[in-house]
Amino acid sequence: MVSIVTTRFNNDTWRENCMYKEKLNIQGCLYCSPQQVSSKIHPNSPIFVVEMNNSTNQIQGIGFISNKVQFDKYYKVYETGNYNRYTYTSKYRIDRCDLLQKIPNLVTIFDYILFKEKTHLKRGSGMTKIPEKLLRHQKCGEIDIIKELKTLFYQHFR
Repeated sequence: MVSIVTTRFNNDTWRENCMYKEKLNIQGCLYCSPQQVSSKIHPNSPIFVVEMNNSTNQIQGIGFISNKVQFDKYYKVYETGNYNRYTYTSKYRIDRCDLLQKIPNLVTIFDYILFKEKTHLKRGSGMTKIPEKLLRHQKCGEIDIIKELKTLFYQHFR
């Protein structure tokens, strides 16, 4: 079963993440978190990670990882050391610009359900699973978000 989670950035942490990846020539996605992904998500299972920027109220992109913490090395991505506790990496990431070209309606949906109304997911720390209720929000219409993301990533990385 594929899960969809969010991870949160502000402009500063987003810049730190991008600079670290550029410095080490890391392609794809790199997520550090103060806590592990929820134990309700099975180890090694696939996860889509929606990158939220709370400074701009927009998603930055979407990554595709395995629920497996990287213990091969210590990634000092952020000044705040607690943010670097658990690291997840993958070579699969699609930036907002590409998402807007390929699935603009899904970007609009994510920007709305993650940042607006009383059900927003701006608060919290680490990676938070998006509740099924939000994935079936009336703004989503008949769209099967997981199916759309699977198709998008398959086409983009085949």
